[in-house]
Amino acid sequence: MNRYAALLSLLLALLTISGCGFKDIDKRFFVVATGIDWSGNKSKPYRITLQLAIPSPKIEPGASKIQYETIDAPSIAEGVRMLKAYVDKELDFGHCKMMIIGEELAKRDINHSIEWMLRRRDIQSVATLAIGRPTAETVLHVRPASERYPGNALLLSFGADGTESSYNYAETLSGFARRVSEKGMDPALAIITNDGKESYIINQVALFDKEKIKTILTPAETQLFNQMSDHFTKASMHGMFKGTPLVIAINQLNSSFRLQGHTAPVRITMKVKMDVVFEEAPNGLFDKDWLSVEDALATEYEKAAVALLKKIQRHGVDPFGFGLRYRAVYPGKNAWNNWTQLYPDAEFNVEAMVKIEGTGLIR
Repeated sequence: MNRYAALLSLLLALLTISGCGFKDIDKRFFVVATGIDWSGNKSKPYRITLQLAIPSPKIEPGASKIQYETIDAPSIAEGVRMLKAYVDKELDFGHCKMMIIGEELAKRDINHSIEWMLRRRDIQSVATLAIGRPTAETVLHVRPASERYPGNALLLSFGADGTESSYNYAETLSGFARRVSEKGMDPALAIITNDGKESYIINQVALFDKEKIKTILTPAETQLFNQMSDHFTKASMHGMFKGTPLVIAINQLNSSFRLQGHTAPVRITMKVKMDVVFEEAPNGLFDKDWLSVEDALATEYEKAAVALLKKIQRHGVDPFGFGLRYRAVYPGKNAWNNWTQLYPDAEFNVEAMVKIEGTGLIR
């Protein structure tokens, strides 16, 4: 009898449990990109822009349909909550693969924005992060004529399925968060610029400390940074040989570094090996000795690489992870404090080895 009473009580309890609140797909707005800017208003400092996908049966260039919603709010979470009053469907961030932070906000403090993204359960850790110039809102409103479905253009720019640019730097939310929390490795993000037309320009990288932008690399420095960090190895390189300009395509590149010494000055040696072919070269180079050309290109690459490393050092950031390597090689409770004192005076040495595989001509 007691067993039947317990079963009856369980059934009565189940009747009081409400549903899971699941909403059909036609009652959801899928957020495909999110922009967070500094509004300039201290009482409502965050300007949140959502790019909402409108389903369409047509999948062809220029057929994407998008709705934009923007609001200023005292916090990001409250702004998203307030934006629900602007739409007739539930906001779903499950397909949000692009998170863009305005340049002005990134120069102030990026931690609050990253913390909100990490705490939000429906934002994927593989979402791509980038900086929007002049604002994230401006970048999100760009409508490329080639876009086939909402948010497709930016995803192709940062993904492996679209363009492969040596000036681009793709960083995920989880990767950025790891660099923010890890001592000895600082984050970096690509900068997306609106060229005033219906397209984007992505050819610069911003280097951060643990809170904000410290310096922005030029396009040439960005390409070199991607090569040295092994982030993108297929690229091009310009050089001079006996007063003649040369342009080579890098087919394969490997870079590594080692630390020497644990007292001042620490010496950081980076080795770069690359296999290249010529894209532009003077006539008659095919029949010449390539060894002297390889040495000249390697010397020029070493000078540019050391100059970039010193520039990064002057701004007090470490995107290559030199400090992380030091902590691994010389562990101890004072390892990090020691490194912060050693890094400003560290010496850099770059050893480049260039191997020419061909001149691009068939003889």
